[in-house]
Amino acid sequence: MKQKLYILITCIAIQTSLCANTKNFNVILEPTWQDLEHNAKKSKDFGGKLILVGTITFKKKESVEPVYLNHLELTWHGDKINNLASSLYKKNLDPDKKDFLPIEDYLVCDGMWNKKKQTLILNFDQKHTLGPINTFYLVLTVPKKLEQSLQNGYFCIEKQCLPYRLKQSIEHDSLALEFKKIKKEATKTAALSR
Repeated sequence: MKQKLYILITCIAIQTSLCANTKNFNVILEPTWQDLEHNAKKSKDFGGKLILVGTITFKKKESVEPVYLNHLELTWHGDKINNLASSLYKKNLDPDKKDFLPIEDYLVCDGMWNKKKQTLILNFDQKHTLGPINTFYLVLTVPKKLEQSLQNGYFCIEKQCLPYRLKQSIEHDSLALEFKKIKKEATKTAALSR
């Protein structure tokens, strides 16, 4: 009887330990829709407006062994898109500079669009060790003809592309950048200001 009790307690302890370790990370996606240029000539030169469409923040809750991120995939849910130019930037850690700037110093990588899978592929130029808080900015070059379609759809991070320890933490979480909510809030704010 003592042996069975010991095995049961050990199994419970192991299961509790696994549960405690699965929530070491939190991933927060915040959709935005911010025109970064406000310049018609530059928009024409780039092939569309440079739009900050969201932030992706990884938070490490506990001290765990290092986790490296070198790849992200975001699947598009909405009208079919033939081509989409994108870039991923990291947050500037300088406390004096709070505003995001899409400059070369903060560039993590340029994205590739997979037309068949409707997926944005972001292969980092170099792997990033995730610290306590890491924020990335997703910027799209949005041609006028795509603006409405993009605002009516959303991107989801493909969990299988994430490192195992990170994937474990967010197993049941939905990782979506949804722009409809922003559009509704902007419309509501505009109506209230009239």
